[in-house]
Amino acid sequence: MSNTFEQGWAARPFKEQFPELPTEQAEKLDRLNMAITDMLMADLLTDAQVATIRAKRFPRLVAEHLMVVRAASAKAKAKGE
Repeated sequence: MSNTFEQGWAARPFKEQFPELPTEQAEKLDRLNMAITDMLMADLLTDAQVATIRAKRFPRLVAEHLMVVRAASAKAKAKGE
């Protein structure tokens, strides 16, 4: 399991990067990723804002989603053993 991920306009879909994510969550993250790029290209966000989002805020959001999914998976495995 990777602790890094691709983001930006050329990123692979989140479902491909993290198969354990439920489809709905992966699609939501894909939409957010694209929205960040779209807002930058439309001059709605500055380069500095996007840098902060890409380096801190978006990775934190992705990590939160993954933490919940992985904890539930670990709990289910422990319960099954």
